Amino acid sequence: MADASIEFKGSSFTLSVLHLRTSALADIRADLIKKVAQAPDFFYLVPVVVSIEQLACSIDYQAVKALIEEFNFTFVGFTGTVAKEQRQLIRELGFSFVNTANNTAKVNTVEKPVTATQSSVTENSSVENPATEAEAPAVSAASNLYSDKVHRGQIRSGQQLYAKDQNLVIIGSVSAGAEVIADGNIHVYGSLRGRAIAGAKGHHKAQIYCQNLEAELVSINGNYWLSESMEQHWGSPVYIHLTDSELTSSKLI
Repeated sequence: MADASIEFKGSSFTLSVLHLRTSALADIRADLIKKVAQAPDFFYLVPVVVSIEQLACSIDYQAVKALIEEFNFTFVGFTGTVAKEQRQLIRELGFSFVNTANNTAKVNTVEKPVTATQSSVTENSSVENPATEAEAPAVSAASNLYSDKVHRGQIRSGQQLYAKDQNLVIIGSVSAGAEVIADGNIHVYGSLRGRAIAGAKGHHKAQIYCQNLEAELVSINGNYWLSESMEQHWGSPVYIHLTDSELTSSKLI
Protein backbone atom coordinates (compact mmCIF):
# COMPACT_ATOMS: atom_id res chain seq x y z
CA MET A 1 0.00 0.00 0.00
CA ALA A 2 1.32 3.42 -0.93
CA ASP A 3 0.27 4.96 2.37
CA ALA A 4 1.60 2.20 4.62
CA SER A 5 3.71 3.51 7.48
CA ILE A 6 5.95 0.45 7.56
CA GLU A 7 7.50 -1.93 5.08
CA PHE A 8 9.32 -5.24 5.54
CA LYS A 9 12.32 -5.93 3.32
CA GLY A 10 15.08 -8.49 3.37
CA SER A 11 18.51 -7.17 4.28
CA SER A 12 21.77 -8.27 5.84
CA PHE A 13 23.72 -7.02 8.82
CA THR A 14 27.11 -7.64 10.35
CA LEU A 15 26.71 -9.73 13.49
CA SER A 16 29.19 -11.28 15.89
CA VAL A 17 28.91 -15.03 16.34
CA LEU A 18 29.94 -16.62 19.61
CA HIS A 19 30.92 -20.23 18.88
CA LEU A 20 30.33 -22.53 21.84
CA ARG A 21 32.69 -25.48 22.13
CA THR A 22 31.33 -26.73 25.42
CA SER A 23 27.95 -26.93 27.09
CA ALA A 24 29.52 -26.26 30.52
CA LEU A 25 28.12 -22.87 31.47
CA ALA A 26 30.75 -22.33 34.16
CA ASP A 27 33.53 -22.64 31.58
CA ILE A 28 31.69 -20.33 29.17
CA ARG A 29 31.25 -17.76 31.93
CA ALA A 30 34.92 -17.92 32.91
CA ASP A 31 36.07 -17.35 29.34
CA LEU A 32 33.57 -14.55 28.76
CA ILE A 33 34.94 -12.77 31.82
CA LYS A 34 38.44 -12.93 30.36
CA LYS A 35 37.35 -11.92 26.88
CA VAL A 36 35.18 -8.97 27.85
CA ALA A 37 37.75 -7.68 30.32
CA GLN A 38 40.16 -7.19 27.42
CA ALA A 39 37.92 -4.65 25.67
CA PRO A 40 34.70 -3.88 27.57
CA ASP A 41 33.80 -0.89 25.40
CA PHE A 42 34.34 -2.92 22.25
CA PHE A 43 31.82 -5.57 23.30
CA TYR A 44 29.23 -3.34 25.02
CA LEU A 45 25.74 -3.93 23.49
CA VAL A 46 27.25 -5.77 20.53
CA PRO A 47 24.58 -7.95 18.82
CA VAL A 48 25.58 -11.59 19.27
CA VAL A 49 24.36 -14.81 17.69
CA VAL A 50 25.33 -18.00 19.56
CA SER A 51 26.50 -20.91 17.42
CA ILE A 52 25.70 -24.33 18.88
CA GLU A 53 27.01 -26.24 15.90
CA GLN A 54 29.99 -27.73 17.74
CA LEU A 55 28.01 -29.05 20.69
CA ALA A 56 27.35 -32.80 20.81
CA CYS A 57 24.64 -32.45 23.42
CA SER A 58 21.81 -30.05 24.15
CA ILE A 59 22.30 -26.97 26.27
CA ASP A 60 20.12 -24.85 28.52
CA TYR A 61 19.12 -22.23 25.94
CA GLN A 62 17.46 -19.96 28.48
CA ALA A 63 20.59 -20.00 30.63
CA VAL A 64 22.83 -19.23 27.65
CA LYS A 65 20.70 -16.21 26.72
CA ALA A 66 20.79 -14.96 30.31
CA LEU A 67 24.55 -15.42 30.44
CA ILE A 68 25.08 -13.50 27.21
CA GLU A 69 22.94 -10.60 28.40
CA GLU A 70 24.68 -10.61 31.79
CA PHE A 71 27.81 -9.49 29.96
CA ASN A 72 25.88 -6.68 28.22
CA PHE A 73 25.78 -8.26 24.80
CA THR A 74 22.55 -7.93 22.82
CA PHE A 75 21.34 -11.49 22.33
CA VAL A 76 19.90 -12.09 18.83
CA GLY A 77 19.38 -15.85 18.65
CA PHE A 78 21.07 -19.17 17.95
CA THR A 79 22.71 -20.44 14.79
CA GLY A 80 24.59 -23.46 13.41
CA THR A 81 24.04 -26.47 11.24
CA VAL A 82 21.83 -28.56 13.48
CA ALA A 83 18.90 -30.93 13.10
CA LYS A 84 15.53 -29.55 12.09
CA GLU A 85 14.04 -30.81 15.36
CA GLN A 86 16.58 -28.81 17.35
CA ARG A 87 15.81 -25.64 15.41
CA GLN A 88 12.12 -26.23 16.04
CA LEU A 89 12.74 -26.65 19.77
CA ILE A 90 14.65 -23.37 19.88
CA ARG A 91 11.79 -21.56 18.18
CA GLU A 92 9.25 -23.14 20.55
CA LEU A 93 11.24 -21.69 23.43
CA GLY A 94 10.74 -18.26 21.89
CA PHE A 95 14.19 -17.71 20.37
CA SER A 96 15.15 -16.85 16.82
CA PHE A 97 17.26 -19.22 14.77
CA VAL A 98 19.63 -17.46 12.36
CA ASN A 99 20.82 -18.96 9.10
CA THR A 100 24.16 -17.67 7.87
CA ALA A 101 24.66 -17.03 4.18
CA ASN A 102 27.64 -19.38 4.04
CA ASN A 103 26.35 -21.95 6.50
CA THR A 104 27.35 -25.06 4.58
CA ALA A 105 29.50 -26.81 7.13
CA LYS A 106 28.57 -30.29 8.26
CA VAL A 107 27.34 -30.95 11.77
CA ASN A 108 30.20 -31.73 14.13
CA THR A 109 28.93 -34.48 16.43
CA VAL A 110 32.01 -34.60 18.68
CA GLU A 111 32.37 -32.08 21.46
CA LYS A 112 35.95 -30.84 21.44
CA PRO A 113 37.78 -30.77 24.77
CA VAL A 114 38.41 -27.06 24.55
CA THR A 115 37.12 -24.87 27.34
CA ALA A 116 37.70 -21.52 25.73
CA THR A 117 34.87 -19.90 23.87
CA GLN A 118 35.93 -18.90 20.42
CA SER A 119 36.52 -15.28 19.68
CA SER A 120 33.70 -13.55 17.88
CA VAL A 121 33.61 -13.90 14.13
CA THR A 122 31.63 -11.52 12.01
CA GLU A 123 29.44 -13.06 9.35
CA ASN A 124 26.59 -11.98 7.16
CA SER A 125 23.54 -13.38 8.84
CA SER A 126 19.82 -13.27 8.31
CA VAL A 127 17.12 -13.99 10.87
CA GLU A 128 15.20 -17.04 9.88
CA ASN A 129 11.56 -16.51 9.03
CA PRO A 130 9.68 -19.36 10.77
CA ALA A 131 7.45 -19.63 7.71
CA THR A 132 10.30 -20.72 5.47
CA GLU A 133 13.37 -22.97 5.70
CA ALA A 134 14.95 -21.69 2.51
CA GLU A 135 18.71 -21.22 2.73
CA ALA A 136 20.31 -18.13 1.25
CA PRO A 137 22.80 -18.86 -1.52
CA ALA A 138 26.40 -19.19 -0.37
CA VAL A 139 28.51 -16.12 -1.03
CA SER A 140 32.24 -15.98 -0.39
CA ALA A 141 33.19 -12.60 1.03
CA ALA A 142 36.81 -13.29 0.07
CA SER A 143 35.79 -13.44 -3.56
CA ASN A 144 34.42 -9.91 -3.54
CA LEU A 145 36.36 -7.22 -5.34
CA TYR A 146 36.30 -4.03 -3.35
CA SER A 147 36.46 -0.50 -4.61
CA ASP A 148 38.09 2.20 -2.46
CA LYS A 149 36.47 4.77 -0.24
CA VAL A 150 38.95 7.61 0.18
CA HIS A 151 38.87 10.04 3.08
CA ARG A 152 41.21 13.01 3.22
CA GLY A 153 41.95 14.49 6.61
CA GLN A 154 42.08 13.43 10.20
CA ILE A 155 39.45 11.20 11.85
CA ARG A 156 38.92 12.84 15.22
CA SER A 157 38.02 11.32 18.58
CA GLY A 158 34.38 10.26 18.70
CA GLN A 159 34.08 10.02 14.92
CA GLN A 160 33.34 6.75 13.11
CA LEU A 161 33.89 6.07 9.43
CA TYR A 162 32.56 2.93 7.72
CA ALA A 163 33.38 1.72 4.21
CA LYS A 164 30.54 -0.66 3.34
CA ASP A 165 31.63 -3.28 0.79
CA GLN A 166 34.76 -1.21 0.15
CA ASN A 167 38.35 -0.72 1.18
CA LEU A 168 38.91 2.36 3.31
CA VAL A 169 41.80 4.68 2.42
CA ILE A 170 42.55 7.48 4.87
CA ILE A 171 44.99 10.15 3.77
CA GLY A 172 45.54 11.44 7.26
CA SER A 173 45.57 10.07 10.79
CA VAL A 174 43.05 8.34 13.02
CA SER A 175 42.96 9.92 16.48
CA ALA A 176 42.59 8.05 19.76
CA GLY A 177 38.89 7.52 20.41
CA ALA A 178 38.02 7.39 16.69
CA GLU A 179 36.90 4.25 14.88
CA VAL A 180 37.33 3.24 11.25
CA ILE A 181 35.59 0.17 9.82
CA ALA A 182 35.76 -1.46 6.40
CA ASP A 183 34.44 -4.63 4.85
CA GLY A 184 37.73 -4.75 2.92
CA ASN A 185 41.22 -3.44 3.75
CA ILE A 186 42.08 -0.32 5.71
CA HIS A 187 44.94 1.96 4.66
CA VAL A 188 45.97 4.81 6.94
CA TYR A 189 48.57 7.16 5.44
CA GLY A 190 49.31 8.67 8.82
CA SER A 191 49.13 7.54 12.44
CA LEU A 192 46.58 4.96 13.56
CA ARG A 193 45.80 5.75 17.21
CA GLY A 194 42.10 4.79 17.42
CA ARG A 195 40.36 1.58 16.43
CA ALA A 196 40.55 -0.08 13.03
CA ILE A 197 38.21 -2.94 12.11
CA ALA A 198 38.85 -4.55 8.72
CA GLY A 199 37.05 -7.45 7.08
CA ALA A 200 33.94 -6.53 9.05
CA LYS A 201 31.69 -8.84 7.04
CA GLY A 202 33.93 -11.87 7.36
CA HIS A 203 36.71 -11.16 4.87
CA HIS A 204 39.56 -13.11 6.47
CA LYS A 205 42.11 -11.90 3.93
CA ALA A 206 41.55 -8.25 4.76
CA GLN A 207 44.60 -6.32 5.98
CA ILE A 208 45.32 -3.11 7.86
CA TYR A 209 48.13 -0.80 6.74
CA CYS A 210 49.36 2.29 8.55
CA GLN A 211 52.39 4.57 8.66
CA ASN A 212 52.52 4.67 12.45
CA LEU A 213 50.96 1.98 14.63
CA GLU A 214 49.73 3.31 17.98
CA ALA A 215 46.22 1.85 17.84
CA GLU A 216 43.85 1.21 20.72
CA LEU A 217 42.46 -1.83 18.92
CA VAL A 218 42.79 -3.51 15.55
CA SER A 219 40.49 -6.25 14.31
CA ILE A 220 40.29 -8.43 11.20
CA ASN A 221 37.33 -10.72 10.66
CA GLY A 222 36.44 -10.57 14.37
CA ASN A 223 39.96 -11.37 15.62
CA TYR A 224 41.41 -8.45 17.50
CA TRP A 225 44.46 -7.05 19.24
CA LEU A 226 44.56 -4.47 21.96
CA SER A 227 47.46 -2.04 22.15
CA GLU A 228 49.55 -4.27 24.43
CA SER A 229 49.64 -6.90 21.70
CA MET A 230 51.28 -4.49 19.24
CA GLU A 231 54.51 -3.85 21.14
CA GLN A 232 56.70 -5.54 18.54
CA HIS A 233 56.01 -2.90 15.90
CA TRP A 234 54.64 -0.08 18.04
CA GLY A 235 55.31 3.30 16.48
CA SER A 236 56.38 1.75 13.17
CA PRO A 237 54.91 1.60 9.67
CA VAL A 238 53.29 -1.85 9.51
CA TYR A 239 50.65 -4.00 7.94
CA ILE A 240 48.53 -6.42 9.92
CA HIS A 241 47.00 -9.56 8.51
CA LEU A 242 45.33 -12.75 9.64
CA THR A 243 47.16 -16.08 9.71
CA ASP A 244 44.68 -18.86 10.43
CA SER A 245 42.96 -17.36 13.48
CA GLU A 246 45.80 -15.16 14.73
CA LEU A 247 46.75 -11.62 13.83
CA THR A 248 50.29 -10.97 12.64
CA SER A 249 52.10 -7.69 12.05
CA SER A 250 55.00 -7.00 9.70
CA LYS A 251 56.96 -3.83 9.06
CA LEU A 252 56.33 -2.03 5.81
CA ILE A 253 59.50 -1.76 3.74
